[in-house]
Amino acid sequence: MKSKSIFIAGMLMLLPAVSMAQENIQKAFDALRQSKDIKEVSARHSLDKDPDTGLMEGLEDTFDFMITNPKAKHLVDDIRKAFQQDEPQAYNVSSGTQGSNENYVSLAVGNSSNGGVAIGLMQGSQWIYACFIDPNDSLRQHRYAYALEWVDDGDKIRGRIVKTYATTQKFRQSRYQSRTITVNGNNIKLGSGFSSGDGFTWSGFSSDDKSSETWLTEFNTYKNLFLKNPNSTAANSYATQIYKLCKNAKSLEDAEKNMVATEIAKLKKKTNDEFIQQLFDMSIERLKK
Repeated sequence: MKSKSIFIAGMLMLLPAVSMAQENIQKAFDALRQSKDIKEVSARHSLDKDPDTGLMEGLEDTFDFMITNPKAKHLVDDIRKAFQQDEPQAYNVSSGTQGSNENYVSLAVGNSSNGGVAIGLMQGSQWIYACFIDPNDSLRQHRYAYALEWVDDGDKIRGRIVKTYATTQKFRQSRYQSRTITVNGNNIKLGSGFSSGDGFTWSGFSSDDKSSETWLTEFNTYKNLFLKNPNSTAANSYATQIYKLCKNAKSLEDAEKNMVATEIAKLKKKTNDEFIQQLFDMSIERLKK
């Protein structure tokens, strides 16, 4: 196995600081993370290295937080200002408003086109992300991405800060090859959809009008992939794919929907990640419509 993953709960944003183009963003992230006025909702950290060279190949630091002290709201403003300060050195900056389950991007981790960390899923949120080439990569194939998403409800702020390390979208696209799987003798093409910047949206199977057999086969594939390691970085990707399937389950009969909902409820019990649990809850709700 080329890479091994190390999962360390609660260890976020604390890698040794180096002088990089995104220095202001990193400092602002650290300040929020270390503030006593911040409530930690959930946190996830993963690090992938090449076992032969020791070089980092993938990184995810995700920190979901809550601010209820009005005096601490400046920490979010400080991060926004940090993005403005570091923007001249970024090769890609994107921002948006009115986050929803229908419109979001995903920041890649490592050298995979199979998903990453979702940004823009919070209803009514504002978000921003920026990508910077790794200064230690002479081939310019790897990048750091930083993201902030938040919802200000007046008396509190719910938010997420993210840092990932991955190959650039350009590099991943150059390596991407179309894949097919066979269902009942029919070849079905798997696609990959990309949004602007280094984030991307999902497209899954090329056909939106799946037969119930195709739908259930795809669901079972993602279910089994998720169960291999429910607490891995990839688990978020598989959960997202399952959610997307459930948004278009019109080909399923009621009995089939009930069966799938039961299986999703079992998947929910396999993970402690609150974001993934929410995705599974929304998936079940979609099946009821």
